[in-house]
Amino acid sequence: MRMFEHDVVLVTGAGSGIGQAAALLFAERGARVGVLDRDASCATKTIEMIQRGNGWGMAVQADVTRGDEAAEAVGAVLERFGSIDVLVNNAAIEFSADVINTSEEEWDWVIAVNLKGAYLMSKEVLPAMKKKKSGSIVNGSSISGLLGWPNSAVYCASKGGIIQLTRQMAVDYAPYNIRVNCVCPGTTRTPMIERLFDMEEDREQAMRKISTMHPLGRFARPAEIAEALCFLASDDASFITGAVLPVDGGYTAK
Repeated sequence: MRMFEHDVVLVTGAGSGIGQAAALLFAERGARVGVLDRDASCATKTIEMIQRGNGWGMAVQADVTRGDEAAEAVGAVLERFGSIDVLVNNAAIEFSADVINTSEEEWDWVIAVNLKGAYLMSKEVLPAMKKKKSGSIVNGSSISGLLGWPNSAVYCASKGGIIQLTRQMAVDYAPYNIRVNCVCPGTTRTPMIERLFDMEEDREQAMRKISTMHPLGRFARPAEIAEALCFLASDDASFITGAVLPVDGGYTAK
C-alpha cells in the first residue's frame, strides 16, 4: 500500500519514538521523507532504517524553537524534493511539575518546543502548500491537552495550545485545500516515557498504575500512533480537517 508514493513528508522529532515510527511508516507507504531532529545522529539513524527498507529520504538537523533553523530546514527539503505535501509536527518534550514548582525558564522551554515549534514549522511550510493549493498538516498533541493530568502544568498547557492551533489553522487554510488535524495519544512506550518511569521509586508499579488507567489495559506502541498520523495525512481523510483524534486506549472515554 503506497498511498504516499508521490508525496514529500516532513516529520519533526523523527529521531526516536512516535516521530521515528511515523517516518518509517510514511516511507514504507512510498513517501520521500524529511527526517528532522535536533540530534543529527538520531535523524541519521532513522534515515538508515528507512534506507534498509528501500525507502527514500533525507536527514535534517534543526531546533524547531528557532525560526532561522526552521526556515533553513524547510528550505533544504524543498530544494531537495521540490515540495512538502505533509508536515507532521511531532517534536515535543515532557516536563512534570505543578505551577508552583515550574520555573519561568522551564515554562518557556516547554512552550517553545511543544507549541512554538509547531507554529514555526507550519509558518515555513504553509506558503509552499498555499502556492500549490494542497497539503496536510498533522499536529501531535496528547490526552494531556484534553484533560488535566496531575503534576503537568506546562505540558498540559502546551498540548492544549496545539489543539487550538490545529482548529484555527484548519479554518484559515481550508480555502487553499490544506487540511490541519491533530492526534492526541495516550501513554505510549517511547524513550521519553521510559525516562519518566526511570525516575520513579518503583518503576514497575508506576507502569502498572498508568497502564491500567487506560481501558484497554496497556500502553500504545509508537507504530499505533503512527498509523493515526498517516491516516489523517492521507487522501482517505480528505474531508477531515480541524479534527482532534484521541488514540488513547479509551482513556478519554471514561
